Amino acid sequence: MAAAAASSATDPNIPAPRSHGQRDPDQRAREAGLNRLRGTLVALGVRTRLTRPRSGIWRLRLHRNGWHETVMCAGSEGTYAYVTAHGRLLGPTSDVHSIARLLVWMLDHRQR
Repeated sequence: MAAAAASSATDPNIPAPRSHGQRDPDQRAREAGLNRLRGTLVALGVRTRLTRPRSGIWRLRLHRNGWHETVMCAGSEGTYAYVTAHGRLLGPTSDVHSIARLLVWMLDHRQR
């Protein structure tokens, strides 16, 4: 009876459960990319809020002149890009300043 219940320590085919302290390296990279964008947007005068809902996807909410936009960081394994919640691809994370200016324009002109 005890042999039927194999644990992850004895069976290499069963992955060990992840502790709550460990995070995926891709999630950390996405969060860092959104933090860089957030810093640039705050310098441009945009109100921002960085959240991680229960789904685990980091989201940057932007507010200006009664209009808002949600930006996420997508990608994996070293290749990341900013994407709006409506599916518009904004550009790579290496181009933070031009993406921040584009987002400010989108907020000012109320464009999605």
